[in-house]
Amino acid sequence: MKKVTQREIRGIRLSTYMCGLAFLTSFVILLSCLFIGYTQERQSIEQQVLELNEIHAKELSHITESLVAAMQHSLEESAKYIIAHPAESEQLAQSNLDYFRNSSSFFNAVFLIKPNKTIAFNSPTSLNQAGTKLTSRISIDALEAKRPTISSPYIGKINRTIILLTHPLFNSSGEYQGMLAGTLYLQKKNELKELLGTNSRKTDGSYFYVVDREGNIIYHPNPSMININVQQNKVVQALMQGKSGKQIVVNSKNRTYLAGYSVISNVGWGIVFQTPIENTNVYSSNLVRSTLIYLVPVIILFMLFIFWLSRWLGKPLYLLAAYAQNLAAGHRGKNRPKLNRWNYEARQLHHAIMMLEEETGEKERRLQSEANQDPLTGLLNRRALQSITDNWVYNQYSFAVIILDIDHFKSVNDTYGHPVGDEVLKMLAGVLRSQVRTEDLCFRYGGEEFVILLYEVSEHEVMEIAERIRQTTAIFPTPMGPKITISLGVTLSQDGESEAQQLFKHADTALYQAKENGRNQTVFYSF
Repeated sequence: MKKVTQREIRGIRLSTYMCGLAFLTSFVILLSCLFIGYTQERQSIEQQVLELNEIHAKELSHITESLVAAMQHSLEESAKYIIAHPAESEQLAQSNLDYFRNSSSFFNAVFLIKPNKTIAFNSPTSLNQAGTKLTSRISIDALEAKRPTISSPYIGKINRTIILLTHPLFNSSGEYQGMLAGTLYLQKKNELKELLGTNSRKTDGSYFYVVDREGNIIYHPNPSMININVQQNKVVQALMQGKSGKQIVVNSKNRTYLAGYSVISNVGWGIVFQTPIENTNVYSSNLVRSTLIYLVPVIILFMLFIFWLSRWLGKPLYLLAAYAQNLAAGHRGKNRPKLNRWNYEARQLHHAIMMLEEETGEKERRLQSEANQDPLTGLLNRRALQSITDNWVYNQYSFAVIILDIDHFKSVNDTYGHPVGDEVLKMLAGVLRSQVRTEDLCFRYGGEEFVILLYEVSEHEVMEIAERIRQTTAIFPTPMGPKITISLGVTLSQDGESEAQQLFKHADTALYQAKENGRNQTVFYSF
């Protein structure tokens, strides 16, 4: 046979289960909060960054649009001046061109080009392009267009990546005189680069770049990226379609960014302002870290509270379990726990154990002498009533007492004889048993008088039960034919009432009042 250990006998205490459940619940809630908080925060930050980047892109597009418009206006005004004030000499023409370039500082170089594709003058003169022919297709197309143009980036004669801005020259007769052209060197210092290059790369890894209408990079904080075509980028594709907005995008180096983008409407260029998506993970991780810093102490305090509470809640049950073990071992009455009124389960268990103890003792006593049972009705007798009532009063149980007897029972015995009277008593005992609850106890007090103890009932409930017994008795068939009636006195135990005899006195007073009032009624004893 397997040997049973002491731990297997005792089992695990309720407080241990409660602490384990509380810890598991707290752990699951913490993980859920962290996961939800991390996810929601990351999504919120991503949305905020996308919106901010779109705002930045729009602001930069407005600024760039204004700068390009200023460049075009400067070319237009200079073209008007050149037409309106023809230079009397080549030296004066060169001086005027140098003055235009130096006064605006918009362009790295300025050219005056004749209709026959010959460069008449250039500034600075160090370029030595005067008298040479145009060779690039872009510059030739601009000359032949005879209207203001802005080119895509291209490699010029001087082997530099440039953007060409032009304005046509027409005299007062409408004859085409060539064009005035300004060039921006994308890798050199100029007004556009100065504007865009200010704080173009942030400490958090955010940066912006500019593309032309063909998807070529015009500006990038990394100079090696200039003039690279990135039209396969989804954001750039949207810009090429004239759209502005925001979205998550993967760049050419397979890195994910939160991008805001905006079109520069007057030239068809686009600006993309983007932030590495890893930044949101950093911010979200900081949130998780902050949440842990604040939540962990709270959870620790909560666990300590649960530990204390579980011990407090479990103590009455533990004491009752120990008392039940003593009962099982035959040590009746040893270390009897007090009634715990605030704990429903402990109170009911206390009552059940006490009832079990009483029933066990009652069975033992009945086996010895059957002294506690009325042999005629099968109900508990007066001795059992006294013992149980004393026990209930000692344990401060809340209960009610009903004392009742049969109205004019003497006439039944006198008219039909004592055997019929005994049958009437048994009949009434059956009625009492059928109308009370399982936790209530019925007693034969003596002669035709009976007592009922009702556990934890209100005044309304006990009166309802008493009236039900009275009404049922009044219509119940009797052994001799005519119906019988009963009178009942009812009382409730009161706090501080230390003797069962006082309760019976109150109930008996109420019973006497019922008889004085004409019998066949229930009277509640009022203090």
